[in-house]
Amino acid sequence: MRPLSKALLAAVAAAAGGCAIGPEYRAAEQPQPSQFATPLPEGVVPAEPVTEAWWTQFHDPVLDELIARADLQNLDLRRALLGVETYRAQYTIDFSKMFPDITTGIGYARRRVDANQLGVLNVDALRSGFDTWTWSMASATWELDVWGSVRRQIEAGVSALQASAEDYAAAQVSIRAEIANAYVVIRQLQAQRAAYRELADGYAKLLAAVEAKVKHGMASDVELGEIRARRSAAEGDAVRYDAMVANQEAGIAILLAEPPTRVRAMLAEPKPVPTVDVPVAVGVPASLLQRRPDVRAAERRAQSANARIGIAQSAYLPKFILTGYFNVQTPSFDNLGDVSRNQTYVANPAIVWNFMSILTGATQAAEKQAKAAALDALLGYQQVSVRAVNEVDAAIAVLASAGKVRSNYRSASVSVGKAYDLATRQFEAGTIDITRMVQYLETVIRARDGLAQAEGLVAQNYVELYRSLGGGWDATPAPRAIEELRMFNPAPTANDFLSHDGNAPQPPAGG
Repeated sequence: MRPLSKALLAAVAAAAGGCAIGPEYRAAEQPQPSQFATPLPEGVVPAEPVTEAWWTQFHDPVLDELIARADLQNLDLRRALLGVETYRAQYTIDFSKMFPDITTGIGYARRRVDANQLGVLNVDALRSGFDTWTWSMASATWELDVWGSVRRQIEAGVSALQASAEDYAAAQVSIRAEIANAYVVIRQLQAQRAAYRELADGYAKLLAAVEAKVKHGMASDVELGEIRARRSAAEGDAVRYDAMVANQEAGIAILLAEPPTRVRAMLAEPKPVPTVDVPVAVGVPASLLQRRPDVRAAERRAQSANARIGIAQSAYLPKFILTGYFNVQTPSFDNLGDVSRNQTYVANPAIVWNFMSILTGATQAAEKQAKAAALDALLGYQQVSVRAVNEVDAAIAVLASAGKVRSNYRSASVSVGKAYDLATRQFEAGTIDITRMVQYLETVIRARDGLAQAEGLVAQNYVELYRSLGGGWDATPAPRAIEELRMFNPAPTANDFLSHDGNAPQPPAGG
């Protein structure tokens, strides 16, 4: 390493060696109960979650493919990655402030001086123009980070950068849940549509039976007209579900950023509502707050806002600025290489203090703004934490309730189905009339429609529970731009900038 480089790094270490101005960040302690308030229902256990790919527990290849494509294609996720790159670029800008701005270059000027204005007696000596060649070997400006203001800027920037990475993870959790929820709703709607088509088929069979009885004078045209009207209504209800399915398919296509043709082809064949056949592990509130990306993003923003208090407080203190240049200046281009005879240099250390901003109260106002923003960020962190725990509690409670509803509908569907089979035989034997038969038919269809809704509700609540748990459980690969940010130190010291152990906040590659 050249002596100039060593001296530069030593100067950086000296400038960054003191304590940074402003309060040191301490993450707010948020004591949490040892378990969630809602009693865990059957199928939910207190163990820590282990699989990031929670949707695979539905054992549905179509759902797996939809979420895989969303991870690659969703425009919100791609925009979130661009946001991360923006913060990475800002980090590089803040990092560069630890070093002096040094420029070099070469210039030429043709000049003529008005000798009369200079009071020169021999005016003729200065009537002609002359050349000036300048080689600026080094021109530097450097504000020494004596008070740690730049380090606070870096701390704020790194924390904001890490928050943007957590925002990406939170968007991914949300989009995966939206895809799964829309998919579940489609399967539920298909099941409901099938129930109403079955109702229309049931009315068609009744219609044939009533027509036969009308011919033998055992039924009236009024009864025949009523059955026809009920069949038409059932067919209309079935068609109504086509539009609802199409609406959900369009929603998935938007999340995948593609036309709906392929999505419709994938979902054209009706399938049962997917179910989870393994226990859902929810962990405990304390671990929830450590892994939910929106909570972690809020905590990172709290540190970023806290660091900006120090930036504001540094305005109370003078700035230490070094400026200077080392030039070679000669009237002949050929002499630019003669440094010893044509060198000019300036070293200009200065102390600058904007005391007027203190007298006018502007500095105090900026400090108050920074403190208010830090308190707001802290309250936001606490609010997100409270919401996270309560969302999981609510999801557990709703899932338990939905499970009970589904169990009741399953039992009812079996019982009603047996009763309908018996009623059909009785109707054919003539022991019950058409009115009773219609009642049995509609009851069995209502039970199947209700079961489809209950199955869908349980699946949607499973999705909501997984969404509220937030992810972050295993080493599922994330984009490199996200993963490597967790290595950044949000509270850098001088040694961080001089070490290369992989844990220091080095400028991002290509930055």
